[in-house]
Amino acid sequence: MNLLDQFNDLSLEILNSYIHNEQEENLHLDFKLINKADLSHKDDKRNLSKALSGYANSSGGLIIWGIDSRKNAEGIDCATGSKVIEPLRQFIARLNELTGQAVSPIVDGVIHKPIFTTNESGYAITYIPESDSGPHMAKMGEDRYYKRSGDSFYKMEHFDIEDMFGRRKHPNLKLVYRILSQPQNRDCRVVLGIENIGKGSANALYIAVEVEKPFAVNSYGIDGNFNHGLPKLVSAMDSHWVRFGANSNVILHPSTSHDILAIVGENIATNSNLFFKYQIASEGFRIISGEIRIPFEDLFKTDTE
Repeated sequence: MNLLDQFNDLSLEILNSYIHNEQEENLHLDFKLINKADLSHKDDKRNLSKALSGYANSSGGLIIWGIDSRKNAEGIDCATGSKVIEPLRQFIARLNELTGQAVSPIVDGVIHKPIFTTNESGYAITYIPESDSGPHMAKMGEDRYYKRSGDSFYKMEHFDIEDMFGRRKHPNLKLVYRILSQPQNRDCRVVLGIENIGKGSANALYIAVEVEKPFAVNSYGIDGNFNHGLPKLVSAMDSHWVRFGANSNVILHPSTSHDILAIVGENIATNSNLFFKYQIASEGFRIISGEIRIPFEDLFKTDTE
């Protein structure tokens, strides 16, 4: 699960579990209390600007506002309590207003969302993606560059800043699929591909899937003539994974997608759901893993439904 998926999945139940289980802060997760919901306190502005700079200049991260973090017996910063924000709607509005002022240049793709405990109070979560347009300077009286390391933000050294000015744009990949099944005879066909939602081109694409029976990767390819979207890689006889990959002769440009393989099944029973695990990667994009389950009714949905 990538960082944006984690952001979208966070709920009040998960936040309560963080406090109960003393969730540790880490490279991509930070907890912060606030002083005033209108963000007029200098410490609140400072925390926002440092986080925007530090996460954007590193690999991105999430801030959960309203949860207290203190060191435990092992000296590790973790969630220990909460102080809900009220009025929460005002706080979210101020976050949106100050996001463009708290860092320079502006970080694209920042999202703030509320998690209500009552009609007026609750927590807020901020998603800050890794940026390819940095380095980003924290403003609001800071006027410094930050980076994230471990569970803390640190001032960037001169060589860090020089290196970031030369940072190239990176790809950002996600798995995509299209359902092309035939409901009349319950023959399943799902085409899997990779989409590049990043700002840099992706070379040396790689995808691997492990599909549960009665479904399988189509040996006839995506066109019925034994052609897949990437060359099929050799796997050991006892491996359940089917892998595809290519060298730099296959380039996936930003905002484009590429069909690679098809998952098929014939005369599927009505209680069968398609389930598969996957891994995708490329040069400049570390491997990510996930799993997808498509219910029978979605596989064979008709136009009248």
